[in-house]
Amino acid sequence: MSNPRTFVRVPLSDFPTDVLKWIKINANPKMLFKLMKCCKYFQDFPEFPFFVVKQFCTIEHWFFETLDGKFLTYKGEQEFEKINKNLWITDILAINGQANIFSSVFPKIAVCEARKLSFSCQKLSFDEFKFLTCSGNVKYLDITKTFINHENGDPVYIDSILKCVPNVEIFKW
Repeated sequence: MSNPRTFVRVPLSDFPTDVLKWIKINANPKMLFKLMKCCKYFQDFPEFPFFVVKQFCTIEHWFFETLDGKFLTYKGEQEFEKINKNLWITDILAINGQANIFSSVFPKIAVCEARKLSFSCQKLSFDEFKFLTCSGNVKYLDITKTFINHENGDPVYIDSILKCVPNVEIFKW
């Protein structure tokens, strides 16, 4: 029986296997990627555990552009839920159209390194906004008709928003 997929066998280690499993489960995505690249004990994944996309945009349909230039379209939230991997967004995140769909998208985002963020008619918590902008890559920010609030419901002031995006060149509010 021949299998086209080759599996890398994990070599024996002085670490208990439970410790290695714990590290795999609890490492943040960027750290896990680094571990997979440099350490033989973390190369036993049959495939990359994240869905890496260049663009993720919503208007009426949900559009993805993969790193190899392919475009994928999902018709609504039900089809989007079928994606069994978390998203790693590298360039553009644009959520426009339907009001408040961000709450269903955010749990699926593992890493956001987007240079362009665009939200229209959405509600975000300040912690969610900080997560999306923590890479420091944001050059374009459009938060038209978007409410960013603290967990207690208080609005976030513009100076706090701008501190999260120190490299922004274009800002629409």
